[in-house]
Amino acid sequence: MVFRFTIHGEQVTISIKPGALSVMFDTREVITCDRGGRLWVLTRNGRTYRRGLNGHLLEKYHAGDGLIRRRVVDAEAAELIDSAAARMASLRDSLAKEAAIRAAANGNGALEELLTLIERASHFDAAAHVADRKAFEQVYDPVGILPPDQYMAVVVQATEGCSFNTCTFCDFYRGRRFRIKSSDEFRMHTRAVRAFLGDSILLRRSIFLGEANALAAPTRRLEAFMQIAREEIGDLPIHAFLDGFTGSRKTASEYARLGMLGLKRVSIGMESGHDPLLTFVQKPSSAADIVATVTELKQAGIAVSVIVLVGLGGDRFAAGHVADTVALLNRLPLGSGDIVYFSTLSERANAPYADQIRAAGIRPLNDAELREQRQAIVERLNFSSPGPQIATYDIHEFIY
Repeated sequence: MVFRFTIHGEQVTISIKPGALSVMFDTREVITCDRGGRLWVLTRNGRTYRRGLNGHLLEKYHAGDGLIRRRVVDAEAAELIDSAAARMASLRDSLAKEAAIRAAANGNGALEELLTLIERASHFDAAAHVADRKAFEQVYDPVGILPPDQYMAVVVQATEGCSFNTCTFCDFYRGRRFRIKSSDEFRMHTRAVRAFLGDSILLRRSIFLGEANALAAPTRRLEAFMQIAREEIGDLPIHAFLDGFTGSRKTASEYARLGMLGLKRVSIGMESGHDPLLTFVQKPSSAADIVATVTELKQAGIAVSVIVLVGLGGDRFAAGHVADTVALLNRLPLGSGDIVYFSTLSERANAPYADQIRAAGIRPLNDAELREQRQAIVERLNFSSPGPQIATYDIHEFIY
């Protein structure tokens, strides 16, 4: 539903969608809020700011031939959020003064809804933003990472940490022990998540069962988790991470039972098909594990996304990484509804990988070599039609 007004000589276009309210002022500025009033996206002066539920802001803009992304510092974030709230408050006041609009709103559900949503957004100022961030921290442990197709999911944390936590290139869960919550504990958590989100949940498209490897939990426990998630959050498709080593221990019939409870897609960090490279980075899975896991999932009717790390192993492992990753991907029964993600390796500050390759005399690939490696893999893929989607997984885009 779209409304257009001219206010103080400025063209204002307002769009109400099932999950959000978007306001464009002329063509210079766009403010998008969810239905709970939380700022979601602000576009201004050629720059886009996206706010996560955790209160972090990600700025994106083009400079020269490149895309710049940075996390906005707290003081700057507060100024931006205050300015967006003030803009919405001014719009609210201007609309309230328009007699024609007030008259039209009398008994008109759409206009009444519009004014309610603008009112909510006008109150989401810097103080509300800080309070909301603190509330998030009471409900959630840090949300380390999600697959790109799940950035708009409702995350519910059935487990904490990673079940193996040995990969040298990853620091998302370091210092945190793996723990599976009890059913009662998980229900309390999901109720807290639902209360925290309020009407903001209408922007969310799925449920993500966290954290790093939640499907490592016993099947009976997972069945309880999924039932609770659907009862407390809603009838949304469920997604989760899984590693190939643990995943290969479950059968197609087990996955089918989880599918009946809403499991839609499983994301697997295969990283590479080259077993010596997986051993080098202490990834506790093999190409054979990936084949077994994906086969069982597909037999159960569960969609799959697999993640390839471009650049992993640097120059020493490059040839084996390409050849064996191509061979592995071509063995997998992937088709329509599945995804092959290519993620360029990003050296994490608290991960041992950088020191590991330096000690081994391994040279990281440069930008041109990274592009060539991805292209070398993609060009040799041979899937039946319709095949899986080929997509980019850029962890710098992640914010929850």
